[in-house]
Parts: sequence; structure tokens; C-alpha cells
Amino acid sequence: MKEWAVYSFLALFIWGLWGFFPKMAISCLEPKCAFFFQVVGGIGTGLLAVLFMKPDVFAANLKGIVPALLTGAAGSLGGICFLYALRGGKVSVIAPLTALYPVISVALAVLFLKEKVSPVQCAGVALAVVSVILISHE
Repeated sequence: MKEWAVYSFLALFIWGLWGFFPKMAISCLEPKCAFFFQVVGGIGTGLLAVLFMKPDVFAANLKGIVPALLTGAAGSLGGICFLYALRGGKVSVIAPLTALYPVISVALAVLFLKEKVSPVQCAGVALAVVSVILISHE
């Protein structure tokens, strides 16, 4: 199996846990308290990753630093919104709904990065939207 595929499946599994664990956390904590511990967990993981990966941050280009910081901010803001959504809804509905975030990424890539999307890829996005509608139907 190709290396990118292994990492893709690992990400899929880990993000599946990411969508599941918060519901357990907010059954005992307020969302803002759960978010605090989520951030602490992220900082701990980030520090371990930095220790093992040893990135050369002093050679980093500002053009890459800004979007990387925005990535962290967007992930954190999305995380807190996810926790508040889980407080009032089912993980079986909210996780698939929020998993449509690639639709936003694809639209932004087409608009700002001038990436091309094939008709088959457009059909895939449409089917993903339909699947979430079907999963979310109660």
C-alpha cells in the first residue's frame, strides 16, 4: 500500500475518534471546559510531534506561517462549534454533517487557487451532500 494511503486511513480512523470522544466529554463537562482540555491535549500532542519531527521553524517562510496559524485557529474554532453542536444533537447526525467540510475546501480551491474539478468529482461532492442528508434524516 502506498504511504499516502496508509496516512489517509490513519487520519480517517483518528478523525473518527475525534468525532466520537467529544460527545463522551460533554456528557460530563460544559463545552467550554471540554474545549479547554481538548486544547491541552492538542498542545501536548503538538509538543511531542515537534520534539520527534524537529522542524526548522527558523527557516520558515512567512507566506506559509500565516496560513498555518490560520489552520490552527480554524481547527480550534471549528472544534468549539462542534462541541456546542453535540450538546444539543446526536453525534450520528452532527459528525457526518460537519464532515462535509471538504465541500468548502473544494469551493475555495476552485475560486482562489484556480484548481479544476472534473465532472466526476462534482458528482462525488453532490453524492456526499445527498448522503449526509440521508444520514441526518430522522
